[in-house]
Amino acid sequence: MVLRPSSISKLVVFGFGLAIVPLVLVIVSVTLSIAHFAEQGQVSILRAVAMSDAANRMNNAVRSMERYGLQYTVLQDQALLVLYDQSFSEYKKASTQFAAAGPSPVDKERLHHLAENLSRARQLLPLVSLEGNRSALAGDFSRASGEAQSLQSDVNEGISTEVGKLGTRALAIKRLTIFEVLLVLPLSVAVAIVFIILITRPVRRLDQAVSGLGAGDLETPITVKGPRDIASLGDRLEWLRNRLNALEAAKLHFLRQLSHELKTPLTAIREGAELLHDDLGQNLSAEQQEIVQIVGDNSLRLQRLIEDLLRFSLAEGPVGAGMVQELSLTHVVENLLLSYKPSLRSNALHLETRLEEVRIRGHADRLRTICDNLLSNAVKFSPQNATIRVDLQVQDEEAVLDVQDEGPGVDPDEREKIFDILYRGEASDSGKIEGSGLGLAIAREYVLSYGGSLELQDKKTPGAWFRLRLPLAGQDASHAHHSADADGMRQHPSSSASV
Repeated sequence: MVLRPSSISKLVVFGFGLAIVPLVLVIVSVTLSIAHFAEQGQVSILRAVAMSDAANRMNNAVRSMERYGLQYTVLQDQALLVLYDQSFSEYKKASTQFAAAGPSPVDKERLHHLAENLSRARQLLPLVSLEGNRSALAGDFSRASGEAQSLQSDVNEGISTEVGKLGTRALAIKRLTIFEVLLVLPLSVAVAIVFIILITRPVRRLDQAVSGLGAGDLETPITVKGPRDIASLGDRLEWLRNRLNALEAAKLHFLRQLSHELKTPLTAIREGAELLHDDLGQNLSAEQQEIVQIVGDNSLRLQRLIEDLLRFSLAEGPVGAGMVQELSLTHVVENLLLSYKPSLRSNALHLETRLEEVRIRGHADRLRTICDNLLSNAVKFSPQNATIRVDLQVQDEEAVLDVQDEGPGVDPDEREKIFDILYRGEASDSGKIEGSGLGLAIAREYVLSYGGSLELQDKKTPGAWFRLRLPLAGQDASHAHHSADADGMRQHPSSSASV
């Protein structure tokens, strides 16, 4: 069984902690190294200062002792002897301080020789004043002075060496810090990226699932992997998808059943009106014939309205995967134009077409309904002897179908309303042109289900211009033209002719 966090908040805390722990360890390591370095540096500096001060004091004391001692041998002044003893006491204090600072074995040996020379010189001092043997005393002082100067030089060299060691240690700490940062930082970034993916992926999957439900995709199962609370939310969305599927199926079943139940009596009414008109038409008065005609026309209109409502309900539903197939939109438009020949001929309308071979993915019945609504509007709203233009081509890797007429056009205030369900424009409301107000709404719903667009374009000349855009099935297929024309474009047989 795979263990997973119970909530996304725990996953965030765990990921943050795991990403920051290496950085904290580096900070602690660097801090300890710097603290140890600072402590060592402080000890070394204090020791160097103590030894340097002691060596300097010893050197000064030795020079004073030499000066006072040699002067005493000449002048025999007791004051000089007192000064000599004071310098000797100062030397002893400095020597004790120097020895406590921890000198090297060589410096200890020099300190020992210095003490011997000074002790011997102190013993010779009274004798020299009596016997006059100043050369032995001067030799002792000279050797003591040399030892003191050597100690001073050794201390200075030791300080230089210690400073060099501190610099080397500081450089080593710097390199170690850079190495640890370069080692740990990518690791922390990698851990952070992994947990960002682990956190955002289920959230993004939830967003996709919600967007899919909002777009009407009820066929794709919703599976969300991640923390238990997010996975639980995904399970709820899956339950909601199944519930919406059931409601959609119940709605379609109800509409089909209602359509069937309504069309059956309407068919009987329409057929009864036709029988009255055909069989008893000669025996009916003009007023009765008009009533029969009204009953027949309105029953037929009501039946069409019911069928349009059913189509719109289906248009709002999702497109099943089995319904979508690759087909020729050009072939759909051509067959539809052939069915409009009688209507075009009876209204003395001209048709100009320019059809490029275009293949898309869709359902033949839905695509025919889309194009049928556009063409039927063009035929209904076009005056006699007007021209209807139908262009099908490829633009920007999309199938583009343009349908233009020379009718009254669409009022600017109605440009968006005409795609609303049951909206009928001014021309329809005037009573001259019948319409249910569902055609364009159905067409747009179908188009949106295929990821396309249906818009009303601006037109300088009178009339309406509708543009349909649909995704291509494939670039190779979409650019294949009819072989009958060298330029890949062809005119419909009824082009630029009265039909």
